Amino acid sequence: MKKNIYLVTKYDEVNLRNGPGLNKLVLFKILKKGYPVKVLEEFESWYKIIDYQKREGWISKTQLIKTLYGIIVTKDRIYKFPNMQSKQLALAKENYILKILKCKKDWCKIEDTQVTGWIKKESLWGID
Repeated sequence: MKKNIYLVTKYDEVNLRNGPGLNKLVLFKILKKGYPVKVLEEFESWYKIIDYQKREGWISKTQLIKTLYGIIVTKDRIYKFPNMQSKQLALAKENYILKILKCKKDWCKIEDTQVTGWIKKESLWGID
């Protein structure tokens, strides 16, 4: 089975279309740079993607980059070290996007303008 591929939006405004091509209808706009999407299929210079809210559509390959970002799907705490006994640094709210630096088995080290720390992998969408 093919491994899941996650990409993120390269710009603050990216169109999600109902088919591959600039002439296709824009279903909605993703208004966030670094928004993670999962690639379902590829056609010429387009990716069919799905997001964490199960919205599907087509995005031009030029609008996406391979950088690790995750989106918080369940409110969780960010810790200084990858264990729940370590100091709590922050509370991560649902729908918040964080840069992922690296992951271990159950934890990911994340970075934001305010904080760098560890969060449980199960709280993130955009990484396997």
